[in-house]
Amino acid sequence: MSLAAVQEEVETWPPEDQDRLATHLALLRLKRSGHIEEMSRRLDDDQPGAWLPFAEIKRKLGRALD
Repeated sequence: MSLAAVQEEVETWPPEDQDRLATHLALLRLKRSGHIEEMSRRLDDDQPGAWLPFAEIKRKLGRALD
């Protein structure tokens, strides 16, 4: 089955199923990139001294979105 055929098929699905597929694909991309392991490590970090202040996160996100 070609990618074009898959895309055409997905277009016929209900929005809820399309959203579930999009979530699945996003998770696959995160796993492949290694970001999911880093996110898990950070979420599991119970040392407040290692956490970034909210202002720092906003600053970093602002740069990433530019």
